[in-house]
Amino acid sequence: MSVIRFLRATLIEGLSVYWTLAKVMIPVMIAVRILVELGVLPILARLFAPLMALVGLPSELGLVWATVLLVNIYGGTAVLLGILPEITLTTAQMTIIGTMILIAHSIPLEQRVSQRAGVGFVFSTLLRVLGALTCGVLMNLIYQSLNWLQEPVALTVLSGGGAPATEQGWGDWALSNLHTLGIILAIVVGLVLLLRVMDKSGVTRMLTGLLAPVLGAVGIGGRAMPLTMVGILLGLSYGGALIIKEGQAGTIPRKDLFLSVCLLGLCHSLIEDSLFIMALGAHWSGVVVFRLIFSLVVIAALARVYGLLPKGMVNRLFFSRDGRAVVSV
Repeated sequence: MSVIRFLRATLIEGLSVYWTLAKVMIPVMIAVRILVELGVLPILARLFAPLMALVGLPSELGLVWATVLLVNIYGGTAVLLGILPEITLTTAQMTIIGTMILIAHSIPLEQRVSQRAGVGFVFSTLLRVLGALTCGVLMNLIYQSLNWLQEPVALTVLSGGGAPATEQGWGDWALSNLHTLGIILAIVVGLVLLLRVMDKSGVTRMLTGLLAPVLGAVGIGGRAMPLTMVGILLGLSYGGALIIKEGQAGTIPRKDLFLSVCLLGLCHSLIEDSLFIMALGAHWSGVVVFRLIFSLVVIAALARVYGLLPKGMVNRLFFSRDGRAVVSV
């Protein structure tokens, strides 16, 4: 009976998560379809062409990333699914855009969390956006130079294998997207089940133990370490809320708080969001390994810069008004 209760609770949780995503994705899918019908998509794509060229991506993907920055991962996914029939991507390109999405998304919401934790909104936003672009450039150089993951990404199952949207009637388009939403439902429920199994089996605790010495090496220690690990594995909202509470209580040194929030901005929800993006065709080498290594290197560099700058400049550059009010150093 306990197994049945576990599966029932997991299914209910998965359906709840899926309904939250569907409420975002369906309106965006319809909006993208209208843009395709009106011929607006190529015009918008040209606006993003120079930026996407830096990271070796088709210009149309700029609209995906812009949506991700302003809305969330799932709104951007809806745009991506809407334009996939119009473009051809390699596995490397899907990995690059997927990693950029994971680093920088939901800026208005998530950077408010960072601001509440004490880190300046402008700085943390620039860190994530420029970090995502830099990571994309580096990944493109690596994949191109090694001629790795250059095969077309396998998306026929998720995209329904349909014709380009410009060749589909509304009926065919609706059927194709219902198929896609059904696949995403299976993915979401499967991810929730996997996460719960990982919790029950102790895998999550094992990953937390493995991360602890790494965080210490880049300058995050003490009370900030376990809170940061929660955010890395589960999400910025979870870890950020805990850090806000401890930061306001003055139990976390300012430097640890700053580095922790910055790391969570670059690399959070390492399990769930990474698996979701990998289900779209991205490769683990980018969305998990390279993203984590890149984030840790950036934080190590920030720790060095933080120690070299005068405290007054640190206050002005890195902290919000809330953060400047914290007396613990």
